[in-house]
Amino acid sequence: MAQLQVTVIEGRNLKKKDLFSESDPFVRIYLDDKKQKQKTKAKQNTKNPQWNETFVFNHLEGQDILHVDVYDEDTIIDDKIGSIRIDLRDLYHKGHIDNWYNVPSKFGRSSNGEIHLILDYQRLKI
Repeated sequence: MAQLQVTVIEGRNLKKKDLFSESDPFVRIYLDDKKQKQKTKAKQNTKNPQWNETFVFNHLEGQDILHVDVYDEDTIIDDKIGSIRIDLRDLYHKGHIDNWYNVPSKFGRSSNGEIHLILDYQRLKI
């Protein structure tokens, strides 16, 4: 077993989803096991949010994809800004990755902004 720590730092140029105001973005993250979903707080009226929130996951072998979904919080239904799938196999060797990730549009032809994440991976000694 290992521990995966994900720090959601910030976003920039996130696509506006509301007609009359700026977006209220938040991030939902999870591994292949969707039962461990965690999310940031929504930041009001911005396309350049600062979250600086850290989440810890118990990581089991075979969970090689980190899912990152960026949403615009709304009263009735949250609008999805975009999704990222991060292959964690590179992280297993490095232990630490600090990177900006492109948030592709629904069909992947353009960008809906970027998100800054710090990933830390540590095997637990039992």
